[in-house]
Amino acid sequence: MIWRQKQRGGDSSTNIQAQIVQYGVSYVDAKQIAMDVFNDNFAKLSQNAHRVAVERADELTLNYLSELHDREPKAIENIEDPGVQSDILEAQSGFAKSGDRDLGEILVDILVDRTARKERNTASLALSAALSTAQRLTGAHFAALSALFVFKQLRMLGVGRPEQVYERTSQYLGPIRDEILSLSQSDVEYLAALGCITISMGSISIHETMQRTYPGLFCEGVDISSAPNELSGAPEDGPESVINMLKGTPAVTRSLRDPTRLQVAAVDEEGLHKLLEDNGLLEREEVLRRALTARPVNGDVIMAELAAYNPRLGEVVEVYNSKSLPNCSNTAIGTAIGHANLRKVTSGAFSSALDVWIS
Repeated sequence: MIWRQKQRGGDSSTNIQAQIVQYGVSYVDAKQIAMDVFNDNFAKLSQNAHRVAVERADELTLNYLSELHDREPKAIENIEDPGVQSDILEAQSGFAKSGDRDLGEILVDILVDRTARKERNTASLALSAALSTAQRLTGAHFAALSALFVFKQLRMLGVGRPEQVYERTSQYLGPIRDEILSLSQSDVEYLAALGCITISMGSISIHETMQRTYPGLFCEGVDISSAPNELSGAPEDGPESVINMLKGTPAVTRSLRDPTRLQVAAVDEEGLHKLLEDNGLLEREEVLRRALTARPVNGDVIMAELAAYNPRLGEVVEVYNSKSLPNCSNTAIGTAIGHANLRKVTSGAFSSALDVWIS
């Protein structure tokens, strides 16, 4: 049975749903290779246990090849690599032992990313480790890793207002609300012991991450009524002076929060650079970069807006803060697992490639 129904058609595509049909020799061979490796390693189980294990391994293999065909079709050749075969067996074994579909989907997602990488590097090693580590985690553990990924590692593209950040955050983390509510401090320590996260003395709050990632969305804007009319070019030039001198140019716009104020017309530094480059204002980049981050909205205001936008998300935030997650960061292994779980809980709405975070 295919877990994620994603039927696509076209002159150059192969439709895959209830079973593998007409893949061509390479996909038929791939399924046979995967099941041969599994049978060779699970032959000593009792007759009933072996039957159940084979059925589960076959189910995972079907979903794996379907997802591989959809996301990384050229990687099918890598199945003959011994390292990839070993990891296929690891995923099959994990699902054969548990039969847990949620775990199976995460294993499939990680395994597809692993199959696309033959070179022995940090990414392939982290993915291999993630396959074995994921089998020792619960839904609460997966939820914690995904929450860390969203709040600390993800930069959302195409957002132009705070509400869009809240909406996307709700879309990604709303589905894990029930799982993360059961998270305990022992769970957090367990994740650290498994090498999924690191715990530090210092912390980074959710609102600090949002202010740093999207400074143009979480700023108060400035009142230029009493601002100087000239720039000295020194670091002492305040945002009021900078914005006053550049008002009327594409670099300045009305504040998103108060139309009587002005602000830099960019969401982040990358957007600012492109804006200035397109408008011949790059010589003003340094002072505008300082102005972009100079007047952040109070953190309590951001958290109140987030909770008001989606009360379920407010509950996620409450647990996140109470279980010391602001003091934690995902390792490469935790990132691979949190990324895969995010794909699962959003049914593919989150689809960014893992290469952005692990290369």
